[in-house]
Amino acid sequence: MSETIPYEIHLRGVLDEKWVAYFAPFTLSSGADETFLTGVVHDQAELFGVLLKIRDLGLTLVSVAEVTATEQTTL
Repeated sequence: MSETIPYEIHLRGVLDEKWVAYFAPFTLSSGADETFLTGVVHDQAELFGVLLKIRDLGLTLVSVAEVTATEQTTL
């Protein structure tokens, strides 16, 4: 049985809207010189795949955090 786990991935730098499809089904939100990818993964392999995309683009990874149930209500 596969469980979905919500994650927030914090990147340094701003990704524009052209990257939405590349990181789907994660959503992108940007702030001052930072981007947040928010979405669910079904297993560690899927999470690793997203992290490989980040690495392949040469982006700076700031943090990866599992989103708790109370944090999800604000997303």
